[in-house]
Amino acid sequence: MAIILDTNCFANVFSKNTAKHEEYKPVLDWVVKGKGLFVYGGTQYIEELRTCAKYLPLFRELRLVGKVLVLDKEKVDQRQEVIAEQIPDDEFDDKHLSAIVIESKCKLICSDDKRSIKYVTNPALYPKGITKPKYYTGSKNAKMLCDKNIDKSLKPLCKLNKASRARVIGVIEKRS
Repeated sequence: MAIILDTNCFANVFSKNTAKHEEYKPVLDWVVKGKGLFVYGGTQYIEELRTCAKYLPLFRELRLVGKVLVLDKEKVDQRQEVIAEQIPDDEFDDKHLSAIVIESKCKLICSDDKRSIKYVTNPALYPKGITKPKYYTGSKNAKMLCDKNIDKSLKPLCKLNKASRARVIGVIEKRS
């Protein structure tokens, strides 16, 4: 499964010391122990990622082991501009997530921002052939973490070998 990880839940996913970690741990397990893959791109997401400097080494390691897909920044930015014209509402501050969905055909978003759901899941934003995303907002959504929610353009996805998994877990534990 490919999933866009909203920066607002990095701590929930990666840090066992947060109150909501158990709710978001299935996402981490799917990526580290299963076939999961994080997808991101665009200027806004990269800027948000930089503000979470604690997690940069982890994303670097995940990228090295093939568990992160980074999209073309300009394509995501251009798509985000189109979305901003479609829905100029200032309340909709996650236009970049919709742009990432369109550019990657990713079907899932992991977020702790329930306010954005009504905007990001608006079917009017998505061109023909692009499925509006589903939101993972806690362990009640764990069944979403499956192969049927992977677009064929992102397949095949693979599991990490033991050595790669151990390296990633080591980086995660340093950040917790």
